[in-house]
Amino acid sequence: MTDNTPNGVTDLVALERSLERQAHAAIAAHARDETTGPRVFLVCDFEYKFRREAHEAWAYGREPRYDKRGHRIAEKIRWPFQTIAAAAWMVVRFDGQSDLPEIAEPVVMTLAEHAETDIVRGLFNTLDAIGCDARMVTWGGEVRDLAVLRYQACRYGLNLPVHLRDTSPHARERIDLCRSTTVQADQVHLDEYAAGCGIPSKPSPPEAIGKLVEADEWNMVHDHVLADVLTTTIVGLRWLAAMGEIGCDRERTAMAVADAALAASPDSAFLIRDFKPWARDRLREAALRGNVYRMEQAA
Repeated sequence: MTDNTPNGVTDLVALERSLERQAHAAIAAHARDETTGPRVFLVCDFEYKFRREAHEAWAYGREPRYDKRGHRIAEKIRWPFQTIAAAAWMVVRFDGQSDLPEIAEPVVMTLAEHAETDIVRGLFNTLDAIGCDARMVTWGGEVRDLAVLRYQACRYGLNLPVHLRDTSPHARERIDLCRSTTVQADQVHLDEYAAGCGIPSKPSPPEAIGKLVEADEWNMVHDHVLADVLTTTIVGLRWLAAMGEIGCDRERTAMAVADAALAASPDSAFLIRDFKPWARDRLREAALRGNVYRMEQAA
């Protein structure tokens, strides 16, 4: 009987090495595709208005709760009783060849001019139009925003875009920057994160937005939700570039975001006062980097 074990072992080792080389090649090709292939992102944000009458009808007759001092605890108005009062979104496209993306003018819709169904339908239509390979980007969207969108789709009989059908918080169609940047650290607010790295954000205090909605201060609500989308876009592009998913000229892209936003909202106080000057200053600083030649050095 002939013993072919050494040859068999050699063949298995060769096969293993061949498969390993193929796997490395596939991973490298995928990595190249991730950074050089076309990429599309939709960044969005939402503000809400309480449906107080519906909530009061639900709370009617329930046993009241009291704190340790005997004060009655009001029932929190949670997301099934919230109307989308404002939404904003911006589409960012990388063609895989340039580090300067195509920035679409941001869309802002509020209850001042649109019904809630129109706002939701407008977002869904945009998501359908950019395709299933595009990714939806939010700050903290998995906590409330996406639950409300799915809930409203059920209320109004709308079909969810594919980006919202996978309910896993880690779905490949979406990026929740709050979750991604945090990992196991303490979660922070968008304006906290932005302030830490010097990005303009929120023209109104976060706790004031609900009062602005109920007071029908729609110009301020418009500016607030637009500001959140612009800030989230800058944070998101920096994050994606740091993770190696895109190549991005940070300063020129920030300027392109500001220009696209101003074209859509030329009267925005936040854009005129805060965001555009910030983007312009970053671009000027970038132009001054590198070697600066002086006359005495050249002589």
